[in-house]
Amino acid sequence: MINIRQLLCEKMDGFKTQFQLSKIAIAVLLIAFSTSVCHAQDQSPDNVLFVGNSYTYFWNLPQQVHALAESEGVSILTSQSTSGGTNWGQHWRSERELESKSLIESGNYDAIVLQNHSMRSFDAPDSLKHYGNLFADLIKKNDARIYLYMTWAREWDPYMQKTITDTYTELAEEIDATVVPVGLAWERARELRPDIDLYAEDGSHPSPLGTYLTACVFHRVLTGLEIDSLPPRLISEDYAGEKLYLNILSENNAQFLQKVAEETVTQFVSDSD
Repeated sequence: MINIRQLLCEKMDGFKTQFQLSKIAIAVLLIAFSTSVCHAQDQSPDNVLFVGNSYTYFWNLPQQVHALAESEGVSILTSQSTSGGTNWGQHWRSERELESKSLIESGNYDAIVLQNHSMRSFDAPDSLKHYGNLFADLIKKNDARIYLYMTWAREWDPYMQKTITDTYTELAEEIDATVVPVGLAWERARELRPDIDLYAEDGSHPSPLGTYLTACVFHRVLTGLEIDSLPPRLISEDYAGEKLYLNILSENNAQFLQKVAEETVTQFVSDSD
């Protein structure tokens, strides 16, 4: 004869066990979710060294990258090893008192940005790849990530961009580096708004607008955060703790350049997959 009371008790115990297991499962999922979020936030490098020339130091690009990240609550310390007109070979040989190699070997950086001379893709592509590989080996030995700063075409010859893009993309695949597609963002901005003044008077170096666009592309790549509403004014402090403006843009120009940066990086990543 079936003991109804006993059967009901067994059913209730089963429900309690399932409920307890459900609570455990939910707790595990919450922990896993929290861990994945923290891991995603950890993807942003903490300490970045920019190795390059005037395309890096014009209008304080590293500092602008830091300021953009800070505006979104992300801490990215930026430093630079730069000298005007230099290429990777000169950095490698420590010419012009450059200390790029020793800075990388110090192990203080978890990301290195490599920016070669803007004409190296045309004048000496073999040298670009040779020293790119040497720096890649050194960077990997010191447990840092490699970012290749894809530069832009001269103002008077937009057709240069394809060669620059192809050269940096091929090198990135060879050394397992991340491309920061700055040149493509410049190309897109010029297509959409021919009136936008990204260049300095020499048609080569960046204007404040050009450096802001470059910084937005770096921000998108380094942090992984979608660009929504970044500040049009980037502020730092001078040696005395006084307010120092790194860049001042109109709201319209800032929003346009942010949209271009977001679109370019998203499309480049999609095309690369």
